[in-house]
Amino acid sequence: MMKKIVSILLVLMMVFSLAACNNTTTPPTEPNPGEEQPGTEQPGTEEPAGIAESLTLNVGAYPDTIDPALNSAVDGATYIIHAFSGLVGFRQKDDGTLELYADLAKELPAPEQTADGMTSYTFELKDGLKWSDGSDLTANDLVYAWNRAVAPETAADYGYMFDVIDGYADVAEGVEGAKLNVTASEDGKKLTVILPVDAPYFYELCAFPAYMPVKESIVAGNESWATKAETYIGNGPYKVVEFSQSELVMQKNEFYHDADAVKTNELRFAFNDDDGSLLANFQNGSYLFIDSVPNEEIKSLQANNPDEFHITGQLGTYFVIFNVNDPAFAAFTEEEKATIRRALGLMIDRNYIVEEIGKAGQVPAAGFVAMGLTEPDGSEYIANNGPDRDGKGYYSVDPDDYEANVEEAIGMLKSVAESSGKFTVGADNKLSGFPTIAYITNNGTGHQAIAVNLQSIFAQYGINMTIDSQEWATFLNTRKDGNYSVARHGWLGDYNDPISFLDMWITNSGNNDSQFGRKDHANFAGYSYKGESGKTWAESYDKLITDVKSTKDPVQRFALMHDAEDILMSTGAVCPLYYYTDIFMMNTKLEGAFPSPLGFKYFMYAYTAK
Repeated sequence: MMKKIVSILLVLMMVFSLAACNNTTTPPTEPNPGEEQPGTEQPGTEEPAGIAESLTLNVGAYPDTIDPALNSAVDGATYIIHAFSGLVGFRQKDDGTLELYADLAKELPAPEQTADGMTSYTFELKDGLKWSDGSDLTANDLVYAWNRAVAPETAADYGYMFDVIDGYADVAEGVEGAKLNVTASEDGKKLTVILPVDAPYFYELCAFPAYMPVKESIVAGNESWATKAETYIGNGPYKVVEFSQSELVMQKNEFYHDADAVKTNELRFAFNDDDGSLLANFQNGSYLFIDSVPNEEIKSLQANNPDEFHITGQLGTYFVIFNVNDPAFAAFTEEEKATIRRALGLMIDRNYIVEEIGKAGQVPAAGFVAMGLTEPDGSEYIANNGPDRDGKGYYSVDPDDYEANVEEAIGMLKSVAESSGKFTVGADNKLSGFPTIAYITNNGTGHQAIAVNLQSIFAQYGINMTIDSQEWATFLNTRKDGNYSVARHGWLGDYNDPISFLDMWITNSGNNDSQFGRKDHANFAGYSYKGESGKTWAESYDKLITDVKSTKDPVQRFALMHDAEDILMSTGAVCPLYYYTDIFMMNTKLEGAFPSPLGFKYFMYAYTAK
């Protein structure tokens, strides 16, 4: 157990040192100026002397959802971790690094081997745990929440995150009466979890929002429970008292087991996706924290506001995704589609994007799995990525190789033009008759600038690309439902393991926005599994991910993850641009707040002096 925690800390320390985790956190909606403000008087929540009563913060848009089982966005996760607590949590140490600690649990239990060779974790809960309405919380609430998250009728994006638990396969296959092998003791004070194979990141899973308890009597049969303050019953440091289109207001939960450590009575999360408005509100003191700034202001803020402008490391990748079932390219074979996607990816000047648009220490990405993750021998995962396992990735991101990349891309497009007869490539390397690319993004000056840059690059070669900027929740659902051609995306690791970047692309994953293994793509047998060709996505990629999660050999496990990334990158449908850094502004008076390399922001112990 200690060895796991130490490795996690080392990686988190390394990630924080990067300053120069679905990162879908930049958008929001315009605040409603006429919204009535709730009162702040609450019994048992008197503020400590000298501490401000309320903090106004911005971490994103009006969220798509704040249901722990259904949320898959970083902004939603930040709201959830303030209203709920899991068995395990993250906290900041004095040196600024993060560590796992027992939250609802009394301690982090050591894994034990069962008689049939499986792994067992038994968590003993702290005494006197309560929901925010004052009712008792027991281990049965966790049993209910976890089984709800994997139930097919819940259709949770992160249902697959529970596949490390025994019984998941039967639940996923719809076996009648199937449940996760998670049980509560008769007195409700202990939770026992059985894993077929121990997962090195299991404690981190237990700290993830999808693993947090929900109250059955509130949630069951009530699909709108997470949209109303009166039914949003949690067990975390804060409770929701107002949820409107303009803001989410939380006040101290007097029933939280560590309530004495919560210093500020109220958190007001303002929803706003206008970068200019965000900065103006920060500068006039209305917002104490903002998670996005105007792209054109980054250099000025770095120079003039060094104590307020922050860049920290993140375990994440910013990328573009293609819908593999895009009707605009239906006339091409699957092989031709993949060649087109890879060619378009080679045309992108990643160095220009990080230097002239990102401007915050981002690193051009030559693979999908993010930097900052380590192999069993201590080397970095990306140092071994690429088809040759030499760390050179799946294409060159050396600035000197950009012209060669474009030349290769043109050659690939010429080959498709010849094989398909659907378009032509002229002597000037411009395409004629090529389908229009419809690109969707959410609001944010950085996202917009990248979209315009891609549009400009493609236009040089006769490729027309339209840009559609959508409101945050609309954008998420358009992408998730596969109603798009090409889209911007970002992903922050959910925990400290490469599998968090790879299992999201299995056929039945709620985060498989590229639609791999679905509709027409389900029948394409152009992949390999263990040296055998002629395999579909389900027969190759899905099986590799299952193998990763069932092997006990850590070296073999990482080798299989590299094999999975090979297949993923061969499709061209996931087109990495850069490895993330986290940019935010925090008022110098705000104490006790901290970010996570997973993208979450923690304000439960934050305060400012009056």
